[in-house]
Amino acid sequence: MEEKQHLTSNGAQETHADWATLVAQAVDDVSHILHAEADLLQINLGAALRAQIDYAVATFAMVAAFICATICTLAALILFLHQSFLWWHGFPWWEALAVGAFLMFVVGIAIRRIAGRSTTLSSRDI
Repeated sequence: MEEKQHLTSNGAQETHADWATLVAQAVDDVSHILHAEADLLQINLGAALRAQIDYAVATFAMVAAFICATICTLAALILFLHQSFLWWHGFPWWEALAVGAFLMFVVGIAIRRIAGRSTTLSSRDI
């Protein structure tokens, strides 16, 4: 940085920096800070995006497993209701299927009510 010396009215020397150099250095420093912040933001967003994608894949796998388990459970219930025992002749196929469908309908409504309640609670938190 250049310094210029000027004589004051009483003959003493006064030193001050060249203003153009000071402004250029300040702009350069601010530019470096902004670039560093942009790099940090990109790194943080990348990590957050990766975490959200991992969570979405895990949630999808969990939902797929629950769907398969529900289908198997429903099939087992229908077969159990249709099966004959010594003291009970079992339901006809249409009745066993109707009981299974009704059960899934009730479960669907319960899930919808629970999901609606948690959405309402999370929107109030914001």
